[in-house]
Amino acid sequence: SVPRHSRRWAVGIAACLLLAIAGLTGMQRLPVWTADYHTGVGQLQTLTLADGSRVTLNSATALDVMFTGSERRIKLQAGEALFETTDDSRPFVVQTAHETVQGRAATFSVRDNGEVVLAQGELRRAEQPLAVTRDASARMAWRRGKLIFNGKPLGQVLTELERYQHGRIVLSDPTLAALQVSGVFDLNEPQALLRTLEQRYGLEVTYLPWLAVVH
Repeated sequence: SVPRHSRRWAVGIAACLLLAIAGLTGMQRLPVWTADYHTGVGQLQTLTLADGSRVTLNSATALDVMFTGSERRIKLQAGEALFETTDDSRPFVVQTAHETVQGRAATFSVRDNGEVVLAQGELRRAEQPLAVTRDASARMAWRRGKLIFNGKPLGQVLTELERYQHGRIVLSDPTLAALQVSGVFDLNEPQALLRTLEQRYGLEVTYLPWLAVVH
């Protein structure tokens, strides 16, 4: 007969596969290809807008640019973008499905889930000024091709890493999600992070088509 632990492992793999297929077929991570500008998975792109502001699109990001004589508006359809705005009399507005912020001579990033990171300058949400984010440099390190974690839970680390590669990364044991991970990782080689998990934290990674299982 098949040992009990082997059966549990097989069931875990099957469950992970179902989750992966559901995530892929949901098409939630694909950019909106009809947007003015978009990047594919693992790609970064920097643009200079008509007013001189610079925008860096993160992996799998899509946005529309709508400038008028009275307003500079960006509609972030998917992903994340970093903005370095010029000082202009027109407000610079970034809109997502969850959030709208307005900046002036500011450097900040916005995700499609509404997460905002302010490095410098003036930024407002619902007319309330936002404070500079304490760890802004680390959280914007993706612009430099890096991911920086300082005691971040493994579950969040894997979710972040998924944004930069095709396929899913799942945990066979949900209790591992709380394991704290620290380090600086190169986005040009995202699987190096998984190798570090094996070497530094004693984990194992099983690779399947479009799926990596951490256990």
